[in-house]
Amino acid sequence: MGRVTNSILSGTSGRTGRVVIANVHGVEVSRARPTTRSSSTDQQNAHRELFRFAVAFLGLYKSFARLYFGKRKGLVTPYNQAQANVMESIQLIGRDITINYNQVLISKGNLLEMIPGSISAGAAQAVTVTWTNNAPPASSNETDLCSVFVYIPSRRDGQFFNGVATRQAGTGTVNMLPFYAGEEAHVWAAFTDEDGTMACNSKYLGAITLT
Repeated sequence: MGRVTNSILSGTSGRTGRVVIANVHGVEVSRARPTTRSSSTDQQNAHRELFRFAVAFLGLYKSFARLYFGKRKGLVTPYNQAQANVMESIQLIGRDITINYNQVLISKGNLLEMIPGSISAGAAQAVTVTWTNNAPPASSNETDLCSVFVYIPSRRDGQFFNGVATRQAGTGTVNMLPFYAGEEAHVWAAFTDEDGTMACNSKYLGAITLT
């Protein structure tokens, strides 16, 4: 892929032969249209399956990642970076996709870090997370907001909860949908500032069984 500058193709869009001109976030780029192949290799099929999984997984917290997964780097958006993180954290073993949960991030940034405590399951599919209030006294970090992501691997589904509690609270509880009772759940949490402008690197808190 290359940028189009001062070219006869500038200001156009669409395809000319194998050259495709597109406008990506206000920047004109050119790509070579791939040639058609009659069949795919096992490696290509595996990559497609992993990519489909990554898109579906990221879709569970997509709006959050678009805002809080690092900063834009040229044409690479926060969403692109979050997608790359998921792709790096999964692999296909046989016909099963496995996730390196510790490697998955739901946010990335320079806000004061989260010091995680514990996670526990309660009645009505409740998930309680705790953390250390490490905010300096009377600082704006005291009002940072904790968001929680809970993933159910057996269903390839989950729920995202935004702004569950403040950093100074030290604990927050969310309730999953009733039909998740008895399922294994993996939990992440992250802080964002009260103004919604930045986040910390998220933390993977571990797995529990919902009651």
